[in-house]
Amino acid sequence: MANVEAVQAILRRWDPMDLAPGEFAPADEYDSYAPQIVSLVAQGCSVEQIFDHLQRLRSGMVCMRENPKHDKEIAGEIIATLRGDLGMDFNPSVSQ
Repeated sequence: MANVEAVQAILRRWDPMDLAPGEFAPADEYDSYAPQIVSLVAQGCSVEQIFDHLQRLRSGMVCMRENPKHDKEIAGEIIATLRGDLGMDFNPSVSQ
């Protein structure tokens, strides 16, 4: 559960809709994406694969402009956070 909560916090900073969750929108605006992202990382997804996933999520939102630099930074933060928290639960041979 801590891993899902960590990703939820990161997704609030990702904020592709510029809603400022917790300030101008519900704090849980993007929380539903977190369990799947945790699962993807646990299965050995790379930063690039999480980046692609974030871009697909963003593209599914109405009128959202691309922000690949920010999406890549968030993907890297997710991987670093989860791999640091779970260590051996992840495949260390997966390249970033």
